[in-house]
Amino acid sequence: MRLIDEEEIEIQKLKNKKIKKIIMVLIILLLILGIALIALITYRMANPTKVTTYIDGKLVQNFDEIVDFSTDENGQTQIYIPIREFASYLNSVNPEFGYQTFKGDYNPKTEEDNKCYVIRSGYEVAVYTEKSKTIYKVNLQKRSQEYEECHIDKDVFASNGKLYASAKGIEKGYNVSFSYDEQKKTIRIYTLDFLINSHQLNLEGKVIGNYGQMKMDAKNYTDCKSIFDNLLIVQAANGKYGIVRTNNYSSFILEPQYDNISFINDSSMFLVESNGKLGLFSEDGRRKINLIYDQITSMGQDSDLYVVKSNNMYGVVDGNGNIIIYPEYEKIGIEVSSFSYNGIKNGYILLNKLIPVYQNKGWAFFDTKGKMITDGFIYEEIGCSRVRSGNNIYPLLEVPGQDMIVVQDKDKKYAFMNLSGDDSMLPFVFDEVYIKMSGGEASYWMTYREKEYEVLKYLKQGVIN
Repeated sequence: MRLIDEEEIEIQKLKNKKIKKIIMVLIILLLILGIALIALITYRMANPTKVTTYIDGKLVQNFDEIVDFSTDENGQTQIYIPIREFASYLNSVNPEFGYQTFKGDYNPKTEEDNKCYVIRSGYEVAVYTEKSKTIYKVNLQKRSQEYEECHIDKDVFASNGKLYASAKGIEKGYNVSFSYDEQKKTIRIYTLDFLINSHQLNLEGKVIGNYGQMKMDAKNYTDCKSIFDNLLIVQAANGKYGIVRTNNYSSFILEPQYDNISFINDSSMFLVESNGKLGLFSEDGRRKINLIYDQITSMGQDSDLYVVKSNNMYGVVDGNGNIIIYPEYEKIGIEVSSFSYNGIKNGYILLNKLIPVYQNKGWAFFDTKGKMITDGFIYEEIGCSRVRSGNNIYPLLEVPGQDMIVVQDKDKKYAFMNLSGDDSMLPFVFDEVYIKMSGGEASYWMTYREKEYEVLKYLKQGVIN
């Protein structure tokens, strides 16, 4: 009996050892699984498969589903966003934005599939065009129909009936900052409104040097866009304006000694006023145009040219203050509102080369280097802005694809001038030159002795019967 008891005890000991070994193995396996799970979670957190998006710090759902991710020839990730759809995500974060989008052009209102525009009532309109790197904007705060030009890095393109812009294109059109952390698969978007509020809070009670407390004018939306260049226009306690860096507000680009400062968005320059005179400063605080002019206006088209006014006369200078056209003329640039159906949005530089200049009741053309290319101020009018009333008939200024400008002589007859100033392609005999719209398609016509002639056909022939 005793032998049996001892055998049972040994057997039980062996069983206990096996159980302990099994428990130890299970514990080790659980530890390994736990470590593997933690490693997997850590890896997934560092390398997520789904893109997370925040707008103004708020998580938004499903934004990555509308975004197009692609890789360029250098292996860099490129992001494209459907222009109109982006508005709904901003509105979802803050309904007060009230963005609306439409296909076609803003002025005139059209239904073209290759254009769309974004409107924020009371602020601005942004017009996008397929195969273009230029966004045209209208400042609704100024209540002006004059367009501002914003240049972007990639062409707008169409896919599946939608127009897409690059991340930079969305930044410029909607006034947002856009960043993408590829490793963390995170998109962060901040609106200008959010950034303005942040800087206002940061400036509260902020005293810089001997200038006292700083404040900013948050109501002037265009001037606040300098935030995207990490610069801020501020007003000191002395009532004067200066420019500070946004990183710490302690470093002045321009000290607060100026009567007013405005931001020129299309060139990232600052229009500075002192004692009733205006000058231009770069974003690094260098004086580019002396404070000697009564008015300075950007000519757009990435031209680095500015119309200046001095002693009630107009001229042109470049971005370094060099005189291109001396300020001795009555007017520079034409009013283009009549030619909206012609797609003209800039009256300072036509066909990317020609500057219209008015003097002594006549018009001449200069090139962008300042050389007069016409034989004096010989034209009564540029473009045919007044045409007979009729359905779908509109004034004509430029003949698309032909590099031709409509001009009127002193006898009030129309013809065409090319980029070289040559107006001899057709005689000055036409009473009107205009656009006809039919089925959304434009054609170009002119009248002579009450008969209609198609412009493109007779420009090639060079004769009129």
